[in-house]
Amino acid sequence: MNRTRRHIITAALMAAMFLAAVEVTIVNAAMPTVVGALGGISLYSWVFSAFMLSNTITVPVYGKLADLYGRKQVFISAVLLFVGGSALCGLAQSMEQLVFFRVIQGLGAGGVLPVAMTIVGDIFPFETRAKVQGWFSSVWGLAAIIGPFIGGWTVEHLSWRWIFWFNLPLGLIIVGVIHVFLPRKKEGEDPTVDYTGAVLFTLSVFGFLLCTQLVSRLGWTHPAIWGLLGGAAALLIGFFRREKKVEDPFIPLHLFRNRVIASSNITAFLTGMGMFGAISFVPLYVQGVLGKSPTLSGLAITPQVLGWSTASVIAGRWLLRNGYRQPILTGMVLISLSAGGFTWMDAETPYLWVLIGMFVLGLGLGLSMTAYIIAVQNAVSERQRGAATSSQMFARAMGGAFGVTILGAVMSSQLKSRIGAYIAQHQAELSGKTIRQLEQAQGVTQPEGLSTLPPGIVDEISRYLSQALDATFVTAASISLAALVVAFFLIPKGSARSLSVEE
Repeated sequence: MNRTRRHIITAALMAAMFLAAVEVTIVNAAMPTVVGALGGISLYSWVFSAFMLSNTITVPVYGKLADLYGRKQVFISAVLLFVGGSALCGLAQSMEQLVFFRVIQGLGAGGVLPVAMTIVGDIFPFETRAKVQGWFSSVWGLAAIIGPFIGGWTVEHLSWRWIFWFNLPLGLIIVGVIHVFLPRKKEGEDPTVDYTGAVLFTLSVFGFLLCTQLVSRLGWTHPAIWGLLGGAAALLIGFFRREKKVEDPFIPLHLFRNRVIASSNITAFLTGMGMFGAISFVPLYVQGVLGKSPTLSGLAITPQVLGWSTASVIAGRWLLRNGYRQPILTGMVLISLSAGGFTWMDAETPYLWVLIGMFVLGLGLGLSMTAYIIAVQNAVSERQRGAATSSQMFARAMGGAFGVTILGAVMSSQLKSRIGAYIAQHQAELSGKTIRQLEQAQGVTQPEGLSTLPPGIVDEISRYLSQALDATFVTAASISLAALVVAFFLIPKGSARSLSVEE
């Protein structure tokens, strides 16, 4: 493939990645307006959850399909599904419709990132592949930063519906470019698809992810939670048993006997569990404990994105010279240091300290996550690169989902115990309304509600929130330290070339 064609394809892939990435953040700015127009406040969180669930469960499916049917057909199908879902979201007349259309949009978005990364692994030679992956991480960072601003401007000057509709023209251009310039996979034998395995795996993952969404509302003791966990576990066991028997499994389990893939995915899962979960609570700390505005709360994430983008470029060059182990371990050390710094934060912590901690965290994530992707792509042949790439992204996403649930449970239990003790000590002094408000933790998990509490209680509750978040960040730091230990013992030594398959 000549350089011009390769650059045109890369530009289209980066544009597609930007669309999928910006959709995660651009909706945040518009949701208050959307609720005002459509109603359905009870479904507010499901606008995000529906997209996340459908996005995550389809990542490994797309990886396998890309290996079976070729990157071109699968990528175009994913983009068209994403664009179609976006068009429907903009036409939604109720919150129920919006949630359903977000599922369709997420089903398409789940294929954009892994298949785009797989195509990059196909069209670039070994020496260039790592550098190009750094460019893609920068696009993801750019989308995360400007997404809220695009969303806010669109809502203010046009309509909330345009945050979905602006995907249409660019998405169709991307499809046209890929159709014309990306070569089609050579025709061979008709592929066989393990549909039963795919259904078992998808339903199992959906059950686990749905638990992460419901447990914060229903609690761990609710029968529905244990029913979902039991059903998901049974489906997963059935999936593994089937994959050992079929000739062409949906997910080639032998891939995980490869030390590079196994170590990268286990460490990525633990990293996602610890730090992607902790990231979710930093804005809550900034707003609820430091008392900063919602704008400053949201901006606290920006240094992490900048650090990730910067370190991704560095990692691509570093691993070519010294192998995967050095950038991964350095990244994990930076993540652990950042996590340790979060445990020292309290109501007196300067806002600048939070920004520095998030930037260090971004550096660590950029070094390690970029090295993971390159490692798993180079560890397999082209025929299995889609499955390997998607397995790494899936491990990271699942880790983040479980991390948010576990850390949320830690924060919730700590908070409820302290608030319960406060109510017991001051029951005679509190009104019935205030007691109900405190019992429901309103104004604590949603910091803007603090203003509705009596003035004398606000400082006390903020202190409780700070203590609960301390326990949350200590848990995240412990998981991150465990990820560092696992990486130290499992990530193999050697140059990137020596750990790669011959092309």
